[in-house]
Amino acid sequence: MKKILSISFVCVLFGGGQATAANIAVITSPPTMLKFVVFGVVIGCLVASVKLMAVLKGGLLFKSWQIFMFAFAVLGLSQLAALLKDFEIFALPEFVGPALWALVCGLFLYGIFEAKKILD
Repeated sequence: MKKILSISFVCVLFGGGQATAANIAVITSPPTMLKFVVFGVVIGCLVASVKLMAVLKGGLLFKSWQIFMFAFAVLGLSQLAALLKDFEIFALPEFVGPALWALVCGLFLYGIFEAKKILD
């Protein structure tokens, strides 16, 4: 009990900060709605790639689908970061978005080359 009280006291004492409301008006803008749709599709693609990797079980195409799964994960991370930036929950530097997109494109391209190498 003392441990819980001391952890709670420390969290209240040092965890307090400025609380502001998120920008709710941005939810209805078309770019934000498109980011929600892309984020939902990415979650579906992640689930499908995990299930497909379970079926492959270390086969020849396992590495390329693993790369695709990482690409979908980075794409989801970039969409989530863009949504959090739109809602003004936290601020991102301007180079983070394009850097994540470049990483996603590179991972997809590398996955395609790996699959092409196996299928040739």
